[in-house]
Amino acid sequence: MLASSSLRLSQFLILAAGLAGIVISLGPAPALAEQSYAVRFEGAPAGLEDKLKLISALEKGVRDYPTAAALRRAALRDIKALDDALQAAGYYNGRTSFELEPGENNQKPVVVFTIEPGAPFRIVEYEILYSDDGDGRPQSFEDAKITPDHSATGANLRDAQRQFLNFLWESGYPAAEAANRRAIANLDENTAHAVFSFTSGPKARFGDIRAEGLKKTDPKFLGKLKTWELGDQYERSKIVSYRNRVAATGLFNTIEVAAGAPDDAGVAPIILNVEERARRTLGAGASFSTAEGPGGRLFFEHLNIFGKGENFRVDARGSSIEQSLDFSLNKPLPSLPGHAFSNFKFSNETTEAFNARSIRVSGGIAKRWFGRKLETRSSVALETSNIEADGSQERTYLISAPLSVLWNSENDLLGPTSGVRSGIVVTPYSGSQTFTQAEWTARSRVTFGQDDRFTIAGRGALGATFGSAFDGLPLNKRFFAGGGGSVRGYGFQEAGPLDAENAPIGGRSLIEGAVELRGKVSSNIQLAGFVDTGSVSSSNLPDFNEKFFIGYGGGVRYLSAIGPVRLDVAFPRDKRESDRGYQLYIALGQPF
Repeated sequence: MLASSSLRLSQFLILAAGLAGIVISLGPAPALAEQSYAVRFEGAPAGLEDKLKLISALEKGVRDYPTAAALRRAALRDIKALDDALQAAGYYNGRTSFELEPGENNQKPVVVFTIEPGAPFRIVEYEILYSDDGDGRPQSFEDAKITPDHSATGANLRDAQRQFLNFLWESGYPAAEAANRRAIANLDENTAHAVFSFTSGPKARFGDIRAEGLKKTDPKFLGKLKTWELGDQYERSKIVSYRNRVAATGLFNTIEVAAGAPDDAGVAPIILNVEERARRTLGAGASFSTAEGPGGRLFFEHLNIFGKGENFRVDARGSSIEQSLDFSLNKPLPSLPGHAFSNFKFSNETTEAFNARSIRVSGGIAKRWFGRKLETRSSVALETSNIEADGSQERTYLISAPLSVLWNSENDLLGPTSGVRSGIVVTPYSGSQTFTQAEWTARSRVTFGQDDRFTIAGRGALGATFGSAFDGLPLNKRFFAGGGGSVRGYGFQEAGPLDAENAPIGGRSLIEGAVELRGKVSSNIQLAGFVDTGSVSSSNLPDFNEKFFIGYGGGVRYLSAIGPVRLDVAFPRDKRESDRGYQLYIALGQPF
């Protein structure tokens, strides 16, 4: 996405009007022509009538039936489907009949379906049969530690069958299959006898992994990802976990994992069939905001550089306020589980508050917990900066040891619709200055309405500094608020106190919060309204009595295949003489 720095408010309004026209043109399709008949259901059990209506072709109005004979034929076809639906719902004595009430005085004829459900049936006995030979297999639901609810509905019988089949898979039978299920009804007593038939296949234990389709990847690396020990009893859940681990490496387009035929000792090889992704990727992106100007990004990524899941990446970013070049290398550590990482970054910042050229080298280890949702990191970093402000220069040399904890259950990187992302980072610094900073961030969202049409999203951030006076804290380590990723409506770093020259001075602590309401007006167009707020303070802890800067506005998101394309316009609530009247932001991805 490209954006021009010459974009003006009038152009934005024209664009918004155009998008509104698109929304109108994407409105609901005209309703079908009114049918020449009506349908009524009588006698259906509570909660079942709506389901029966979904089955009836007459009720759905698939086509019109202009004559009484055509209506009768259609009603007879519906009766067969409705009787099947009653049996599936556990009403084995149920029956359906119909009458056609002719239309009089220009009224429509009415097809009246009369439902006589009878009493719902109850399963009083469950029987397990196997179509092959074997010893030690569970012979009942009790053996499988399953407690069925004795309902005779088709859905409950299917659920009971799935539970039993899953128990077989988790008990060492990789080839187990469900053959069939049936209910033998006792029509006089409203009871039924359920019979389930399975094929178990031979019992198996985990063997070696046999990887197929590899070109560059070291099979020993994939072996280290396994979630079992050799000789353990086969469990399907461990196969699923293993596949998820392999998928998380990001090295493969397709992944298939299955147990092979066990040998005479009952050991089954695990067959892993994969197709490797392209190892080299070149990408680019662009953004624009009136606060930060046009921005661009170019990255190169080399996957699996040494054949063991390593990821080498070069990321170049540029805008009017910052230019940076970032080299990183990540190496998986499956036995941890986690990864080791290293980084070299050069950055040049040119802001209203300061100019700084910095070099930073870092490395550390990350460990994942609870199915990769929780990550803890420990690292060491060396950095030096040359900082210019108010005609003076300062050179800093710092060594730091960041410690972080991150919980991330979001379901998407650019446009998450569920989950929470929250983390805390504590960074002790030593060198030319000695101080410690702590930052907490969190974001989440809630969807509601039909088809999750609406979303309320929120985010918050707190920052604090210990062990340093305000004047002794390097300018590029101070907290600032304002800009597209902070308080929209204010310039970059400008949602805070200014000096006599209207330059931001930052603070030792930070408070930020934002709420955004999003609503879909079509399958790929979403409108949003938001309120952002933030405050920075010279005190070491967040000061809720400090002045809060509030920005508000709205925007449009185009929900593309690669993520939401976002256009927002925001206004400062309390505009100062140095503040712009509005800020415009164009970017890829939701703001939070």
